[in-house]
Amino acid sequence: MRPIRLVLALGLIAGWTMVGVGPAAAGIGECSATFNGVEADRIDSLFSPLELRVTDTLIFSGIDPAGTSEAMVKVIIGPVVVDSGSTAYSPPTEEFTASIDLDDVSPYAVGLVRIRGTTDGCAAEAWLRITGRFPLATLTGVTAAGLAIGGITGQLGAIASRRRWSRAAAAFAGLATGTGAAVLGQQFGWLQLSYISVAIIVIIASTLGFLLAGLLSPARRQRRRNRDDEAGDPTPERTPASAPVRSAEVTRRAPEPMPSAAPYWCYVLADIDVLDLRDHTRVVGHLKPGNWYLAKREVGPWLHVATGEDTEGWVARTAVHR
Repeated sequence: MRPIRLVLALGLIAGWTMVGVGPAAAGIGECSATFNGVEADRIDSLFSPLELRVTDTLIFSGIDPAGTSEAMVKVIIGPVVVDSGSTAYSPPTEEFTASIDLDDVSPYAVGLVRIRGTTDGCAAEAWLRITGRFPLATLTGVTAAGLAIGGITGQLGAIASRRRWSRAAAAFAGLATGTGAAVLGQQFGWLQLSYISVAIIVIIASTLGFLLAGLLSPARRQRRRNRDDEAGDPTPERTPASAPVRSAEVTRRAPEPMPSAAPYWCYVLADIDVLDLRDHTRVVGHLKPGNWYLAKREVGPWLHVATGEDTEGWVARTAVHR
């Protein structure tokens, strides 16, 4: 249950990251700043971002009582500045404005972005959601989709291979899956992109891949087979391979197939231990030279025999003769 709880905890953290409060607007001095006429402190939360279409213009404006020689506005995704616009003033002036045409931004990215405006004595940050263009029609969206699809394909391939290295490979491919998913979340306007949010989603994707590959791993299947062997008769796929055989007649060479698996009479050339049908480590009888014994069925390299004393069990098929 611990891995499941870990995934749930990471999911809750990721959810908080997606809907949490963004960076508050910061002001220096007595300046006032707005983005498209909306005060910065009203759109500094992910719950209430400024919404503009790709055909609109982002305008940063306000009043800096101390005067400013330059006003600048930037569109930022994670640590990357996508675009910026500035206006220089000579001499310095109290009123300022700077703008960016979102048509210049939309070919590269849309969705939820940060916007930052600065002057000589003023700085403000807020959230902007750019709409009006399908996210997968942008360079960032196409790249993120390709990364996510490649990661998912790698994880499914590793899980389906059912090799001993499947868990490590599925977890490693989760790096691409998580990174692509995080960027797609930003492009669709669901997620604020940051190192923390990307890391959390990558951890979730890698953990899920690791767990799913573990459920189908060869070691897990072998443990399940061992439990089934202990619970009942072995089948052709589940033979008592771990049972000790004390006969000198048994070699490591693969036995040659017998003509028929139907019941037949057999004999031995040396004393052979008979193993219990259910507990393959317990000896329940012996086959001795000079007697005939009934072989009831063949299961892989093992033979189900009756000793004639109301005792039945398993012996190595190569230890008997017909």
